[in-house]
Amino acid sequence: MNTGIIDVHMHCFTGRNHAESVVRDMEKLRSAAVRHLVVVALINTKLDSDAMWDLIPSFVDNQGDTRFHEVDDLLELSGLSDRMIVPLVDTRHLWGDVADVLLGHIRRGFKGIKSIYLPDNENDLGVRSVPDTFGISLEQYRRREWEIFSFAQAGDLPLLYHMDARRYGDEMMALLDDFPQVRVNFAHLGISRTAISRILDRYPNVYTDIASLISFIRSNPESYRDFIMHYPDRVCFGSDSFLYQAETVLDYISVVKALKLPQEIEKQLFYDNPVRFLGNALHDSTGKC
Repeated sequence: MNTGIIDVHMHCFTGRNHAESVVRDMEKLRSAAVRHLVVVALINTKLDSDAMWDLIPSFVDNQGDTRFHEVDDLLELSGLSDRMIVPLVDTRHLWGDVADVLLGHIRRGFKGIKSIYLPDNENDLGVRSVPDTFGISLEQYRRREWEIFSFAQAGDLPLLYHMDARRYGDEMMALLDDFPQVRVNFAHLGISRTAISRILDRYPNVYTDIASLISFIRSNPESYRDFIMHYPDRVCFGSDSFLYQAETVLDYISVVKALKLPQEIEKQLFYDNPVRFLGNALHDSTGKC
């Protein structure tokens, strides 16, 4: 398997009507050595579009399904990408039995899971809490998230998880203590490099990524370079780009290149760490990567 670049964190918000532009962007990214894009699709089987917006940040420009049921569109776009797109299913709007719902999506072709920890309204995204949106108790919500971790560990699936390590570090550790084998990427450097450090130091199966941090890295490159150098085997390349703007991944590549990391550590960030995090999600039914 050749090396290259893997973006472990992108979002769909893109419809099948974008197919031609998506395919063109894939070709541009391939020419820049990008091998895979991990793209997340929302599921919606119950809520109207207004209720769906409650759990989606206001900065999102949705150019896909108006009810945010993106799974069919992403699977079709993934098929057109010649396996460049690795589809993950987003569980923030999940209704029903966790194992049954997720197993159905995995059987359809999804390769892993994405979620966001939203137990209250005081979160970094400025969105409504899941308990308030669904009308469920905090305990019911926490049980759901535990079931998601359980499913990911049992199925050896990568779990991309947005969780603020500053506010929910204790919950992070409780989840990881209960599911020590799960491969989880706590995105955006855990929202705090200081807070995520104690998680990385304690749990060897935890990864993190640089998604959505481009402006911060540009403003203080040395500190981010130092962090990556300190955790060379745990930080993954990610952009948080939307699939209809996949070409913006190139901006993140440029930012990483500008850090002038040692060649081996840059390779770990771009490729080796994402490969370990994603595991079998990068392989098809024949075992080919």
